[in-house]
Amino acid sequence: MRRFLSALFAGCAVAAAAYADTLELTDGRVLEGRFRGGNAELLHFEIDGVLRAVPVTDIVSVRFPGAQAAQPAGAAQAAPAAPPQPAVARVPAGTRLRIRLLDTLDPRVDTAGDRFSGLLDMELQLDGTAVVPSQSRVYGRIVEIRSGPAGGLSLELTELQLAGVLQSLVTGTQQLAATGSDSPAAPAPATERIPAGTLLEFRLLQPFEVPLR
Repeated sequence: MRRFLSALFAGCAVAAAAYADTLELTDGRVLEGRFRGGNAELLHFEIDGVLRAVPVTDIVSVRFPGAQAAQPAGAAQAAPAAPPQPAVARVPAGTRLRIRLLDTLDPRVDTAGDRFSGLLDMELQLDGTAVVPSQSRVYGRIVEIRSGPAGGLSLELTELQLAGVLQSLVTGTQQLAATGSDSPAAPAPATERIPAGTLLEFRLLQPFEVPLR
């Protein structure tokens, strides 16, 4: 109650010269007049030239023009609005990811677990809206290196970089034979390198979410 009176008198100071102060009572009545002070038990309110003493326990709020209403302690307050949640797009499992290698992979010197990078060679769209731009950086790793006449590599993608943030990816593996040419032509069955610029295609095994701007 003391907090209520403190807020009340502070509001009165703000609107000392104002008219048509409003007094809301617990029985639903709303009175207009001028606040004339009070104590811990009674407030003095002038209505049409008549000074009335109103018990504090009968008051819901007192409003002054240009000032926030004072309310008794414990009065219900409106809960603050929850902050809006950022909109996200869900890229589904099964989505095709076509990338162009930025690194040359060489089974003669690379080992399983080594990482590589590339650029997304396509734009990902959902319902006609672009959610991942072309040329986004992607990262992956060498899962396995095979030797012999049918040698090559097994690769998978592990991350997609969006706005400087790495988004985890889970994809199927891409099985590659190696070629000794620096051209992204059809690979030959030789245990040599996979040149930078080679186009590779992966499929998502798990969906991932992309924040929408």
